[in-house]
Amino acid sequence: MQVVVALAGEIHDSPLVRSALGGAGLIVAADSGANRLRGLGVLPHVVIGDLDSLEGDDLFHLKSVGVDFAPHPDPEQRTDGDVAIEYALQRGATSIIVLGLFGGPRTDHAVANLYLLTHPGLRQIPTWTVDGWTALTVLNGDGVSETHFHGQIGDYVSITAVSETVEGITTVGLKWPLVNATFTRGLNQGTSNELINDRAMIRIEQGTAFASHHFRSQQLPTD
Repeated sequence: MQVVVALAGEIHDSPLVRSALGGAGLIVAADSGANRLRGLGVLPHVVIGDLDSLEGDDLFHLKSVGVDFAPHPDPEQRTDGDVAIEYALQRGATSIIVLGLFGGPRTDHAVANLYLLTHPGLRQIPTWTVDGWTALTVLNGDGVSETHFHGQIGDYVSITAVSETVEGITTVGLKWPLVNATFTRGLNQGTSNELINDRAMIRIEQGTAFASHHFRSQQLPTD
């Protein structure tokens, strides 16, 4: 089951975001992520968190239309996003898409949210964050180590080392191909590669990396 987790950051409406929502078997909002979804005309199936950012009319509306609420087990130690990810795993998620990862006044929250993608429980589960026309996933040498992109020629694809080193990086379908390459964290060696076909692949052997796809044409593939 594909689960969408909506966080409190800004969610830019686009067909890419709508596609993620449309394919979800379960939509989980982390606290005020429910407000972000409401701005898109979408209701979550469940809201989880300490509800410190969701009150008054917004809270009343969600309860009145039958949205479920799950309590935050440890609001002093863990973020709403962390709890929402674990809730998705408990509900049997086989893939997870996170919306609203960035944006808002709290840079610390944005950084913490990005690293939610490296949650140990997600190592064997394809996990993406999607916003506007960019999709980003995490690759682990001892988990989900390969991903595929489907877009148009010229779309940007980037690979960023998260662990100190990422080894055995191999790509297919990119302008600057890689074969068994090694990237070092902080050097940004894999930024802004490009699709040379409508499909591409990235695989790593060791370490952890982010791989992102930016749709320059702002158009989803049709096949």
